Amino acid sequence: MESFEISEKDSKLLSIIEKLVDEGVAKGIKNGLEQARNEERLKEKLTFDIKLKNTRLLLKNYRKFESFCKQATVSEKELESATVEEILDKLYCSTYDEVTIVQGILASKKRTEIIMTHIKKIINFYIFDAESSKNDEKSRRAHILEDLYIKGKKQPAMSVLASKYHISERQVHRDKNVAIEEIAIFMFGIDGIRKMQ
Repeated sequence: MESFEISEKDSKLLSIIEKLVDEGVAKGIKNGLEQARNEERLKEKLTFDIKLKNTRLLLKNYRKFESFCKQATVSEKELESATVEEILDKLYCSTYDEVTIVQGILASKKRTEIIMTHIKKIINFYIFDAESSKNDEKSRRAHILEDLYIKGKKQPAMSVLASKYHISERQVHRDKNVAIEEIAIFMFGIDGIRKMQ
């Protein structure tokens, strides 16, 4: 093999090229990592936004769910003791797969009851936490949330809540939105904690 002799000028040029390549690779890796972090943050934000939307929907329909649970005609005890025909008579339906329908209704009722219990406990904890904090704003937010979605047979008007709490209607909306975000964190556990960081 022939040996190559590199001039000092070529050696310096080769050194500069190696340095530029190393810097380019390092910069490319850094940009790739930053892009991956940004994509992960965006994914977490979208996930939290979906959970926030779901929390709003659950709270908005809380009274309807509660009514559904009270009016659902089939209970587990009734399902065990009644005949399929008796249950179907209560439901006013007849079909070939009666047992599946009855089991589906019972399962839906049970899932709804579980969700309702979860929401009620979270809101009770939220109110307790707000009152324990001795923070008037947080306490007001908790009670506005309770007034809007839990107490009473229907949702009160924003003007009524504004008068009750001596704030503007716009502040009622802001308090409601902040409270729902805080509730979403409780509702979805560890995913909510990641959002807080």
